[in-house]
Amino acid sequence: MTALPSRYRAPAVQYPTSGRSVWLGAALALGSTAGFAVLLAWCWLGTSAQPAWMVGAAFVLWLVASGVAWRFWSGLPAGTLAWDGQVWTLQCVPQTMLRGALTVDLDLQRRMAVRLAATDGSTRWLWLEQNLEPLRWGDLRRAVYSRPGHSVAGAPEQASEGAGPV
Repeated sequence: MTALPSRYRAPAVQYPTSGRSVWLGAALALGSTAGFAVLLAWCWLGTSAQPAWMVGAAFVLWLVASGVAWRFWSGLPAGTLAWDGQVWTLQCVPQTMLRGALTVDLDLQRRMAVRLAATDGSTRWLWLEQNLEPLRWGDLRRAVYSRPGHSVAGAPEQASEGAGPV
């Protein structure tokens, strides 16, 4: 197998990670509020047949789920995500650099939830938004969905304009 011509490879790109995204925070808060409203409606409309421990357990479950969502949101790292054609690198503030493979878990076209599986075994979730760097968003999306380039030592790349992948 030969390496793809450079015109078919995703470009090297650097893209900022926002950390605490207002949009994501609002979406998580809306989900938590909707869950609380459902619990209140359940209590108001029909818990007379339910034991008190079940109602209490439902509220504790809602509280735990809301806490996990808040902790997830508040723990999102701010920094720079970079693709060099081979590996992803996350440079976080302060002075943390992770290298690894990136997986898209949610793609909303203008926003993406991705997971960086670092070579040290750790995992970082990242929330990426188009509005942070609109001019580089297309490059980022191409890089996210591309495979790492495989360079073959001594193998020349195709140079002719008309030649395409076989």
